[in-house]
Amino acid sequence: MQPAAKIEVPEGRAARIGATVTGVPQEIGNGFVAIHFSEKMFDGRMDPLLMVDHFVMTAPTFDPHLHRGISAVTAIFEDSQGAFLNRDTLGNNVALQPGDLYWLAAAAGAVHEEKPEKGGRTHALQIFVDLPERMKNEPARALHVEAQNMPTIKTPGYRVRVVLGRSGDVAGPHGTPEEMTLLDGFLHPEGKFAHLLPEGTGAWIYAVSGTLSLQVGGESRDLNAGTATTVAAGSETEILIEANEAAHFVLLAARPIT
Repeated sequence: MQPAAKIEVPEGRAARIGATVTGVPQEIGNGFVAIHFSEKMFDGRMDPLLMVDHFVMTAPTFDPHLHRGISAVTAIFEDSQGAFLNRDTLGNNVALQPGDLYWLAAAAGAVHEEKPEKGGRTHALQIFVDLPERMKNEPARALHVEAQNMPTIKTPGYRVRVVLGRSGDVAGPHGTPEEMTLLDGFLHPEGKFAHLLPEGTGAWIYAVSGTLSLQVGGESRDLNAGTATTVAAGSETEILIEANEAAHFVLLAARPIT
């Protein structure tokens, strides 16, 4: 695979691919490190996402805390070690396993606490998703998706877990407040993966490890580990993700709220 060519957008046409954004390193206490992204870093193109933290937690870090008007989502990577203990005021007390997802639609308000079990190492994304105004005052609810219930797309070039939503003909779990697709993908050397982005849907793409080449409708962008970019909502389009060497990516796709 050759490096992605940087093709200029014709005058008068808005770019579909946003800027490449480097996450901000964070460290809290002795048991939490993260790469942090916020909506302000993407000039509004992250909608409906408000914040994403790519984190590793090895010890309890945060006291029980309140969320309101949003969804707090924990997407655990498969290389985590041990359970991630999730407790909330909905009465749930769940030992999340590697590869699981927990979606807390806090809406009118819910308190939760998350921490690794003793000796555990949780590698995950914490994703805050905005809710439309009509949903902000609804009762809180939660969705727990176990890794075993997530379909996987496999070819010689890639392995992609459909954590939520749909990619091509493969439909994963649903039940989130607003429709969202979350793909956890692994490209083998010289691998290529294509995802068809529906009309009116935007995407946020993150390089967890390795280097990705992203192509959308004649535009291209390279992403190194720890960087992310966006694809603006618009007409239906194909997102092509390639890698010379092994790489790990996450793709989140949803309709913008604003």
